[in-house]
Amino acid sequence: MGTASADERLDGAPVGPGFMGGLALAQVGAFISFMPLLQILLPLKAEAIDPAHKAITLAHIMFWGAIAAGAANLFAGAISDRTTSRFGRRRPWLLAGAAGTMLAYLFIHLATNAASLTAAVIFFQVVFNFLFAALLALAVDRVPHRQRGVMSALLALGYPLGNIAGAALVGGLINNEPLRFAALAIVVLVMIVPFSLAIRDKPITAAQRPDTLPNVFSGRFWIDPRKHPDFALAWSGRFLVQVGITLVQGYMLYYLVDVVHYARLFPGARPEQGLAILTGISSVSFVSVSLFGGFLSDRLRLRKPFVIGGAGILATATASFALAPNWPAMVIAYVFHGFGAGLYYAVDVALLTQVLPSARDIGKDLGIVNLSNTVPQILAPVVAAWLLGAVHADFRVLFLLASAASAMGALIVLAIRGVR
Repeated sequence: MGTASADERLDGAPVGPGFMGGLALAQVGAFISFMPLLQILLPLKAEAIDPAHKAITLAHIMFWGAIAAGAANLFAGAISDRTTSRFGRRRPWLLAGAAGTMLAYLFIHLATNAASLTAAVIFFQVVFNFLFAALLALAVDRVPHRQRGVMSALLALGYPLGNIAGAALVGGLINNEPLRFAALAIVVLVMIVPFSLAIRDKPITAAQRPDTLPNVFSGRFWIDPRKHPDFALAWSGRFLVQVGITLVQGYMLYYLVDVVHYARLFPGARPEQGLAILTGISSVSFVSVSLFGGFLSDRLRLRKPFVIGGAGILATATASFALAPNWPAMVIAYVFHGFGAGLYYAVDVALLTQVLPSARDIGKDLGIVNLSNTVPQILAPVVAAWLLGAVHADFRVLFLLASAASAMGALIVLAIRGVR
């Protein structure tokens, strides 16, 4: 059967506040389940395993974890598209992913060397991305285009609220590794599992299922940019912005330690507490613009100006990290970083879902979209290891590169023609 553009589908009945609220809560829970892990727990674990080479060790672990995440999300979306379970096609993978994520925390906690930690992180990325792929596919299944701006803004809340709650919980309130992982497991159990059980996830029949399960050799995972130029441009812009964001997220803790000298500025305080403060500041500014941006985007039927503006502010704030490496300047820069991220994330998902190539392979196509998140997670550690290791550059060079990537991402979105 031929495929129709995702944007050519009938704009279905609107979803109610119950579904939107549950989706937002589950998304926040998903972000809490992995953001503090990547930003705080893994850097601390890498430092405990190999304190002399912590940045390089972390880069290797993040590299293999990101490869696993990209592959898992891609196949998870395609598999859920084709699931004909009587419980629905997304729900089984939401629940299986949640159970696997909680088990992965135990494996990461028990890791005692770089090899076992890498294996545990790979397992986490696989099971978590089965959950994450199903969650986003469910949102696109259910939410019509005229509500996509609000949907995008609610999904975007996962980033700041997950950040601030995770950082406060793991970086500030709990100073014990087993309890930190237990707290993350409880978040998954309370915020994601109830939504997965309560949703109406209508099963599909064998006749409604997409033809065959793609594989890496079939070409079905390739979307020709000549046939779908807007999708290619939106993907490329998102990829570059995510490179910038990933570099900041992955190495800010070490930046506070080695460049800002947070512990020397505030005797008795831990650097992860400083990161929690900055994350909280950024999250407040993020939330202050995100929902308004998504609502206004729906009302004006505009996507590009919000995405471009957000990426531009991100680029400016990230450059400020490098050019003014002191605590007061970091606080101000994080305010604007939150504004930029809030504006960008509030509308970016809405823009991307309006240029999806296929209405039948939503999960698979969203898996390709997710590569714009995971490929930067692969690339960023490689770039960081090269700059910090072989070239002997410092973290300031890393953040200037991150700023340039975000600025280029903003410029690429200008070329999209099918979405205003």
